[in-house]
Amino acid sequence: MSHPDQVGSALLLAVSARATADQIGTQSTQIAAIKADPNWQGGDYYDTGREPVAGLEIARRFAHLTYRGEVELDTRFANDAQGEEDPAAGGRYAVQSYLEHQGSKLVSRFDAGSYVVLTEALNSHDVGRGRGGVAAALRGCPVPVVVAGITSDRLYPLRLQEELAELLPGCTELQVVDSIYGHDGFLVESEAVGKLIRRTLELAEGARPR
Repeated sequence: MSHPDQVGSALLLAVSARATADQIGTQSTQIAAIKADPNWQGGDYYDTGREPVAGLEIARRFAHLTYRGEVELDTRFANDAQGEEDPAAGGRYAVQSYLEHQGSKLVSRFDAGSYVVLTEALNSHDVGRGRGGVAAALRGCPVPVVVAGITSDRLYPLRLQEELAELLPGCTELQVVDSIYGHDGFLVESEAVGKLIRRTLELAEGARPR
C-alpha cells in the first residue's frame, strides 16, 4: 500500500483490510487475561523475578482456539476426557490438556509484554486509516495480487478475503483453500499454499518490464 512501485506482486492469504469487531474482542480479552495476572505489575515486571506467565498462558489458550477449525477440534477431541481423568470429578477434558500444552509452549519462549504490544498492533490494523477509508485505499492499489482464504478460518473468515478481491483492481479472482484446520491452514496446507506462491511469482514475472 505504501510503496506499490517496489512490489511486483503480492499474496494476500487469510488476511483482512482492517481488524474486525470479533478480532478486536477476542484479542482484547487476551490482553485483559495478561493484565489481570497480579504479576503483570502494570507492565513493569522486568527484573522483579515475577512474570505474568499465568495470564500469558490463558491468553495463548484463547488465541489458539481462534487459529484452529471447529470441525478439526471436535474430530480430534470431541468431549473426551484426558486419559483416565474424570471431568465430573475435577479432571480435564482432552481439549483442555491440548490447550494447556499450547499455552505452556508459548510461555517458555515468549514475553507477555511483547504479546500485549503485538496484539494491540493487530487490533489497530486498518489499511484505510489516513487513506480515505478501506475502499478508497484498496481501489488505489495497482499491484497485481493473489487473494486467498481458507474455508474453515474463523479468525479471518472468507468474507474478508471476498472484500479484498472485490476492491483490489489487481485481483482477478478469489482463491479458496479447502481445509479443516482453520486459520492455521496456511501453515498446514503446504501444497495448496505452494501453488498460490507459484501463481504470485508468475504474476510478478508477467508484470516485469520487457
